[in-house]
Amino acid sequence: MNIVEFLEARIAEEEAGIRAGSFVVGTTEIPEDGGEAKGSLGERMQEECAQKRAIIASWQEAADLEGIEDPGEAQGTVAIARRAMLTILAGSYREHPDYDPGWSPDLPTDVPGEAAGEPAKR
Repeated sequence: MNIVEFLEARIAEEEAGIRAGSFVVGTTEIPEDGGEAKGSLGERMQEECAQKRAIIASWQEAADLEGIEDPGEAQGTVAIARRAMLTILAGSYREHPDYDPGWSPDLPTDVPGEAAGEPAKR
């Protein structure tokens, strides 16, 4: 399973949970009452799934144009940046048994504009 297939499967699972009307927070299931107001948790979650799918579609379109079949084959600044988007999305599923640790992004841990060792200003 490559990272795109992995992400598509996780998003499909999330969408199924949203449609079923239950959301898991930690170990507690919270049933949705069905009478969602505009901007409800369910609607925001569905929008997030759609946005993730758009990122994946953007990757696939670019990969098809460049003849890239496996995201690991991406070369060049733009292709690598697009691949980074996939690894960042996949990072939120690190606990899933199908997650490949090789996808882990090297994310910066410092905050721009902070000197080393100084506390973050928030």
